[in-house]
Amino acid sequence: MLKKRENKKTSLEKKIIIAEGIFVFGILIFLFFSTAPAQIYPLSGMTIIEPDFVFEIENSEVVVISIDENFTTPIILKEGDDVTLPPGVYYWKVRSKFRESEVKSFTIESHVGLNLKEREENYELQNSGNVELNVTKEKEGFTTSMTIDVGKSEEVEKDNSSYEGRQVWTEIFYLS
Repeated sequence: MLKKRENKKTSLEKKIIIAEGIFVFGILIFLFFSTAPAQIYPLSGMTIIEPDFVFEIENSEVVVISIDENFTTPIILKEGDDVTLPPGVYYWKVRSKFRESEVKSFTIESHVGLNLKEREENYELQNSGNVELNVTKEKEGFTTSMTIDVGKSEEVEKDNSSYEGRQVWTEIFYLS
């Protein structure tokens, strides 16, 4: 009878140890998946018009951005880093110490913006878009042009001219 009780006690202890092991394993699995790095914004496939936006992430230390899905030339951003990205398609993921998120993509759309500010002596033409501008000036049938880089401005004389800004198109050729 004593052996039967010991066997029952040993069997119960084994069951408790197995249950505790399963419980601990379940907690570890939960912690592993609940602390996975997550990308919140921009959404996958999203088109962004505003040139300055903020990446929103969870459980991550860095944002990795690239122009190709294989991340051959990555840009790595840590908290507080700033980067200005030209228009185009980008791929991004986030990393924590031990894990990486899935790869998502977003597109930054070209935005043409030309502001005319009146000064005392002249006008200031300012490129407020995210692409280089070719600005044409027309006055009394004569046309001239200038290029204004992103975020830059040019002073022009006060007269009855009209101005028009268009995106400068550059062609990229890939040789293989």
